[in-house]
Amino acid sequence: MAIQRLFLALLSLHGLSTAIPVDGPLPNRNLRTVKRQTLSDGSQIDWVPLDSQTPSGKVASPPPGSLSPKIAIVNSNDPLQPKAELQLPGAEQGPAGTVPVLVADNATLPMQRSKSAPPGSPGAELRKRAVGDHWYASSAQAVNNHGGSASYSIYKAWTESDNDFSLLQVAVTRYNVPKPGDNSQTATQTLEAGWINYPAQIQSPHLFTFFTTDGYQTLADNKGGWNRDVAGWVQVDSQIFPGTAFGPLSVRGGAQYEIKIQYLLYQGNWWLWALDRWIGYYPASLFSNGTPAAGSLADHSDHIHYYGEIYDSHPQLTKTDMGSGNFPEAGFGQAAFMRKLVYTDTNEADQYYDGSGAIIVSDTNRYRMVTQFGNRDDWGSYMYLGGPGAGGQTDA
Repeated sequence: MAIQRLFLALLSLHGLSTAIPVDGPLPNRNLRTVKRQTLSDGSQIDWVPLDSQTPSGKVASPPPGSLSPKIAIVNSNDPLQPKAELQLPGAEQGPAGTVPVLVADNATLPMQRSKSAPPGSPGAELRKRAVGDHWYASSAQAVNNHGGSASYSIYKAWTESDNDFSLLQVAVTRYNVPKPGDNSQTATQTLEAGWINYPAQIQSPHLFTFFTTDGYQTLADNKGGWNRDVAGWVQVDSQIFPGTAFGPLSVRGGAQYEIKIQYLLYQGNWWLWALDRWIGYYPASLFSNGTPAAGSLADHSDHIHYYGEIYDSHPQLTKTDMGSGNFPEAGFGQAAFMRKLVYTDTNEADQYYDGSGAIIVSDTNRYRMVTQFGNRDDWGSYMYLGGPGAGGQTDA
């Protein structure tokens, strides 16, 4: 019951937000742009010197292969791997010694707190009907961890408007952290990553990251924000970055594609794995600035969450799809999934994820999830999730 109350507290912070358009491009803070490049969907990246991202000019080394996500034997029925745009043959690359960073042009800054809150009773379904609502098909496990990994099916979820978003994601979380700058209060710290369709942010569905050090109260350099819209993220890979679009995408009744996403706390940094490589990291010291490290996300996470989420920007109930738009009961080839769900324990060993203690679904008439935790075959722990939103019609 305690975990449900904690997860409801996270939703009350993370789920009550609004998107604020930003006029014109934001500078890539404290970075020197060598080259700017426009991608096929109209988004832009800056190629910046790798060593320009840290005050010392030193960039951390990624975890060794032994700590990389385990690659299961590929069966003929397994989903396929897509490619990032910069991985395609003939794709324009950056100058030697540089890495790509998304330009926050026409970006949206999320997480403006609302005065209202979801019901606080354990196990209660969230039934909020107002502008700014977030709707969930979610799970969580209370366990000390150094991150976790999963494979995500990648559909282009239909959105009713560009200001809606639809995502599948992981969040590694530390609750009741003495609030940075005011240790008499407490705050929630999270690292988040996943697959999102958010046209107001980037036109194509894409990989995203988000972090908060103070319970979503501050969007600022080294405090919290999306991708590299604010300083904090350190990009290491030369082809895959927060904001990357992949292709091909899954098609209902057709080919299925997936990407693997993992966070891992390693040598003082929270590293992110995407597709088939470590792509960059958040320094763990972001989370201990102004608060004791041992009580913060700098030391470990105490909960891990895998879930789907919809942001509803309308006064009426949104028709935005979650996943493929089909309910999870449609199964493989028709519904979105997250599989091979694991958490990494504090001894760096992967363990089967079990989120059955905190299943929260906002409205089963709109979105649902079907779970199988502790499964021991190729899929491991997994979930199907999704739905068509208000009206119950896929691609409304």
